[in-house]
Amino acid sequence: MKTILKISAMPALLCALASAAYADSVTFNSAGSTSGPYTNGTLQYTGTSPLNGGSTLNAPTSATVAGGPSSYDVAANGVWVNAIAGTSWVSNSPEAGPDGSVTDPNAFYYYSTTFSAAGGASTYDGSVNIMADDTAEVLLNGAVIVPFGLIGGDGHCSDNVPNCNGFDTVSLNGTTLLAGSNTLTIIDAQTGGGPAGVDFSANLTQTPEPTSLLLLGTGLLGLAVVVFRKTKPSAQLLNS
Repeated sequence: MKTILKISAMPALLCALASAAYADSVTFNSAGSTSGPYTNGTLQYTGTSPLNGGSTLNAPTSATVAGGPSSYDVAANGVWVNAIAGTSWVSNSPEAGPDGSVTDPNAFYYYSTTFSAAGGASTYDGSVNIMADDTAEVLLNGAVIVPFGLIGGDGHCSDNVPNCNGFDTVSLNGTTLLAGSNTLTIIDAQTGGGPAGVDFSANLTQTPEPTSLLLLGTGLLGLAVVVFRKTKPSAQLLNS
């Protein structure tokens, strides 16, 4: 009976060891409205800065003109294409969107969101899905992880990633996150004199540290030894 109880407890121990090896998973996006009919509580509009760089966009890392405290869902005024599952298109005005009344001046438009992670020595792998009108740059804790696409005709927003005719998936490997709060910034470049907007989702999973893998391997070896020792007397009894 004791042997059965010990063996039955092994799956729980194995799950605990596995969770030590794969410690953290982070999912975040431009979710739907949370504090009003259009106000988006996840991705905050923070301001603008003048468009520069010509055909090769070169945005400052932060807004130079203060913006409003919120960003807005644009579904009420139509969207360029359907939003990524579980997300919404977001803009700097409740009247933005292809069928809205806003024409945004050509400029860089800044959006920001924060999220928590275990961080530490282990890096993260995953991806970011992104759409933008006209094109966007994505920064993680101030470092560029998705560059601007090339400027194209406003009908398709950009010639390369990200665009507004379907989301682009950018893989992230060996990404370092801070322990605690992290910041994702999206800088949307409006070049066609129309309404601006962005849409994104991201998923990052912590990769196991060598020490965690060693712990998992040692635990598995220990379980094998326990099973062998507990089953060996029973086998000897059957053979006697």
